[in-house]
Amino acid sequence: MSRLLFGNLVVEVRWEALLGLSKEADEIRELSSRRGTRQFLVLRNQLGPHVAGLADLPGNVRKTAYFALAGLLREMSDDDNILFLHTDPEDADSLIFIAIHEGKPTHDRVLSRDEALVAARQFIQEVGTGVTILGDVSEGSLVATRLLDLEHIVSALADEDKAASRFLPLPGGGRWAVALLLLMLAGMGGGAWWWTQEQERERQASLAALQAASPDPAAIYRGQMEKAWQGLPLRHGLGYARAMQGVIQQLPLLAGGWRISRMSCQNGVCALTWLRGIGGTFETLLAQRRNVRFQDMNTAEESLDFAPPAGAAAIEAMDASQFYLKAGVRMQMLDDYGKSFSGENRLQVALDRIEPLVPVPPELKSRAGEVRPLAKGSWMLQGHLAFLDSLPGLMEKANNMTIDQLAVTIDDKNPAFSAKGTFYVR
Repeated sequence: MSRLLFGNLVVEVRWEALLGLSKEADEIRELSSRRGTRQFLVLRNQLGPHVAGLADLPGNVRKTAYFALAGLLREMSDDDNILFLHTDPEDADSLIFIAIHEGKPTHDRVLSRDEALVAARQFIQEVGTGVTILGDVSEGSLVATRLLDLEHIVSALADEDKAASRFLPLPGGGRWAVALLLLMLAGMGGGAWWWTQEQERERQASLAALQAASPDPAAIYRGQMEKAWQGLPLRHGLGYARAMQGVIQQLPLLAGGWRISRMSCQNGVCALTWLRGIGGTFETLLAQRRNVRFQDMNTAEESLDFAPPAGAAAIEAMDASQFYLKAGVRMQMLDDYGKSFSGENRLQVALDRIEPLVPVPPELKSRAGEVRPLAKGSWMLQGHLAFLDSLPGLMEKANNMTIDQLAVTIDDKNPAFSAKGTFYVR
């Protein structure tokens, strides 16, 4: 459950990216129903999906203004990547930990001090440079760029700056309430009926809820897309790719007279093949690699597990044109660079055409603008092993790419790698 702090600030908010698969009000209502929350707000970004904050607050939010602390932090800083660490007013051994990546809150928790510091370092490692640290904590390398306490946040912002971060009540969706509203409107005939802005908003949402209650192929299709989306490896993005790369870069190419011949990483496991060289024996390899499995006199295999850092952000589908402008242009530059080497192609990049994540039913093809289907496409990057750093550099450009497999072949003349994955757009 969300928690109230000084000045009606709210933490431990559940933040959900709005996929744009349906009308915003419908999507928020569906998310809130699944999460068991009663209040919401929407933070809007210039690029990429908007984010809904969901909470379950006590009291009447119509009469009392409650504000998401994460939303107000965006107003306190112009930076896109923000880390907020503040001592819990009720427990000095705990910290309020809020992380905002590219303008979107990704973590909003109250954790023990040790857990919060670990999560903060992992967030900085995942995002890289350009993280602004706010709050009242100074621990080693985690030094606040700007000291900021809760009282200052409440007093420093004007009401208009707080408005976007204020929680609103979810409109009721009962059939009896909608029916009563329709009856009242009909009874008024052509007379004037004055509504406040908030009442009008609730009326429109209630009418939309009544319409959504009727069986609709578009609603069924959106549910299918949501189910398909949740079944994807959404955390196989940049943090996962860096963890995969880290395993490969930390491996010794030679061990006890044996050398790595090839390796393949997927589904959280890197599989290695060792070949025996001059002076290598079972004993010399076991002395350095205790978990190898010998296949014959000259070959051994080894498996290494890896995982993205705790708290790694999930990927998000993004607007197709923005993907091609951000990551697509970078791919073209890498591909052109690979072709610039005389007599050989040191780097190759490929993108396939996109296709719907879930095939659009025939009866909805004329309503494509309404359902806004999610789509996916495949990408590939391969070349000389010296260009392996191009992989995370590419995935940094857009947070809608997953990596499915990375294969490396060790050859004295031409060590090479091949990576492939999927990107998601809407």
